[in-house]
Amino acid sequence: MATKLSDIFEKIDSGVARTVKACSSLSLWKEIVDERISNNTDAIKISNQTLFVSTSTPVWAQELSYLKKEMIIKFNERAGEEIIRDIRFKST
Repeated sequence: MATKLSDIFEKIDSGVARTVKACSSLSLWKEIVDERISNNTDAIKISNQTLFVSTSTPVWAQELSYLKKEMIIKFNERAGEEIIRDIRFKST
């Protein structure tokens, strides 16, 4: 039976497993936000339990900052564990 790469990394005693898990968790962003937000944002990376999200305009960045706590809760619930503690929004 083939072993998944993520399963192998989970057995390595280093930050590699956490990095792989954080990167694969980026796809959760599109699952927790509605289509309107999804069309105006992109989850860029997770670093030190902070999710970095690019927004289409500064207005979107500001509006989403008001929903940050709710989004963090939804993201972590969907992930099944605390993956992120903060979200930073920045317009491109």
